[in-house]
Amino acid sequence: MAESSLKRQKLSTDSYVAQTILPMNDLYKEKYSISKGEHSVNSIKISPDGTKFATGSSDTTVKVFNLNDGELLAELIGHTKGISDIEFSPTNSNIIASCSDDLTIRLWSIKKKQCLKVLKKHTYHVTAVKFSLKGNILISGSADETITIWDIISGITLKTLAAHSDPVLSLALTPDSTMIASASYDGLMRLFDLETGQCLKTLTYNSSSHGTATASTADVVNFPISNVEFSPNGKYILSSSLDGVLRLWDYMNNKVIKTYLGLDGGEVPISEAYNCSAKFITKTKDPLIISGSDKSGILVWDVQSKKIAYQFENSGEPVFDIDTYDEGRIIAACSKNGAVSIMEMNPKYFKPTEMNPDASSLPESPASS
Repeated sequence: MAESSLKRQKLSTDSYVAQTILPMNDLYKEKYSISKGEHSVNSIKISPDGTKFATGSSDTTVKVFNLNDGELLAELIGHTKGISDIEFSPTNSNIIASCSDDLTIRLWSIKKKQCLKVLKKHTYHVTAVKFSLKGNILISGSADETITIWDIISGITLKTLAAHSDPVLSLALTPDSTMIASASYDGLMRLFDLETGQCLKTLTYNSSSHGTATASTADVVNFPISNVEFSPNGKYILSSSLDGVLRLWDYMNNKVIKTYLGLDGGEVPISEAYNCSAKFITKTKDPLIISGSDKSGILVWDVQSKKIAYQFENSGEPVFDIDTYDEGRIIAACSKNGAVSIMEMNPKYFKPTEMNPDASSLPESPASS
């Protein structure tokens, strides 16, 4: 799609609606939006150097934009079906990976606007991709219920993990890239050792014990888990599930320690129909969680109090994916209707610069509740 067909809008400060009852109702201001037309945008990522962002769409293309002003920089064409996920290399903002319903993963050079490599092993839709910290390993998850670990230099499969009994929906890596977390329609989260491929732990929500490491009890609530994200300090996992809530896990102790509800005390579920991603924000004095939703736009919670601190409404369209840059100072979000929003945090909420750098991580032991 040509750049001229993109509609970029500078929005005035009063063009977004936030509930005045929320304590941080001016937390973000929308810098600009891009309306992309008929196709849903399923994934959005900001480059590690903060100069650009990319989108993966059901129209089969990856598009790359200037983060500052939304100018279209590149359109990467090669997939034959919709794109589920994209990921920048952590060591080279010129390299991006994409995965698709066409069963392939593609590695691209943004500068050359060319596909460098096609990786094919999965037997059904490829749903998630994640680079290791050094950028030499790529992990993919698929609706074929497996996780594949790739050496991207050679294109060789290093390991294939029989991970779940239903499609894999989301992958996450610990900050040091030693462990993979996977989420699936089977209602389980699994932790794998990246080097050995061994399954270290299985987590599922248990209604009586508020989290368990076994999936055999009769009262397990097997709602599909649609998204997983490690906390910046690697000690916790944030899971999104299709019962409409987010859960913060102390995964080493097999416990859910916080549960985050949608609007009106959970009367409006966060996500029940769509896979909406969630991230941590540590730019603020107190850590926050941000998530897309089916009907409530973008929601932000205070990690400790679990209260909704901010809402960005977007005409009720499902917000599929969110990415953050500079600890959440910049937010990129994409929606089912193809719209992209780039948002910037109000500087008055920045944590004091004299704070200990370690304060950007979650507390060692958030109070369970």
